Amino acid sequence: MGAIPDSDYFAGRVLIEPLAGGRLYNCSTCGSMFRHPILSSSRYLELYERGNPAQWSGDSDRQDWDIIRSLIAANPAAPKILDVGCGTGDFLLSLPKYFQKFGIEPSAAADQAALRGVKIVARQIEDLPAHAQFDAVTIIDVIEHVVDPSTLLEKAYAQLVPGGMIIISTGDPECPAWRQIFKSKYWYVSFPEHITFPSVGFYRLWCDAHHAVVQKKMSIRYRALSGWRLGVCFLMQAVFYLSPTAFSWVGQVMDRLRASPAPRRQIFSPGIPGLFVDHHVLVIEKPRT
Repeated sequence: MGAIPDSDYFAGRVLIEPLAGGRLYNCSTCGSMFRHPILSSSRYLELYERGNPAQWSGDSDRQDWDIIRSLIAANPAAPKILDVGCGTGDFLLSLPKYFQKFGIEPSAAADQAALRGVKIVARQIEDLPAHAQFDAVTIIDVIEHVVDPSTLLEKAYAQLVPGGMIIISTGDPECPAWRQIFKSKYWYVSFPEHITFPSVGFYRLWCDAHHAVVQKKMSIRYRALSGWRLGVCFLMQAVFYLSPTAFSWVGQVMDRLRASPAPRRQIFSPGIPGLFVDHHVLVIEKPRT
């Protein structure tokens, strides 16, 4: 689906050596999209560990958080919540106090989450003991970061009690603006942390193989934007699509005007969540029997 521009910014830190963007591919079986080639899992973990913890702080105006909170609240007998990739704990701390809040976080943000009352149980979900069981596992802005989404789901599913649910929020590769127009130069693909973009077809195939159920899928806009902000964001996306080099040149000029400290970025891409209905919230349920 085209070449992805290179990037010199990862997890909130400027990289001395840019990361090659690779290319964007589409799976003809399930409709997922993915970046190739990618780095090893250990290399990604190293980059996340060196990242800026503030990069993983949450936004209070996100529409998916409201939906996920309502899904969890609909099951009052679900007190144990595990948030995979919890960052500084912002989502967990937005839940009512009576919930038991557990987190997995590989970056330095885990220390901040722990200080705020989140029990950090592992750096990676593979490190969880088999006996750890939860009523709900949330995977918010995480699955697009992992090398193997199927393995992540398998481990999360194994940690669920019968009747529990996995709630996933991520970019939706079925978004027409992404799939049919901007493709490899879509803003969401430009982040080097984003490597896999599972479709609802992928989740259904996975559930069929694991005796699980896709309970619901909701297409959403990441956040609400005013009219003029929508116009500005669309202009940014259009310029990036037409010429990533020109977009980076504008970014470099603005960096100089702001007198940003060294090292300065040389490669820029737009961060414009809310421009399109390009995210989805999906619920996978574990049958009670």
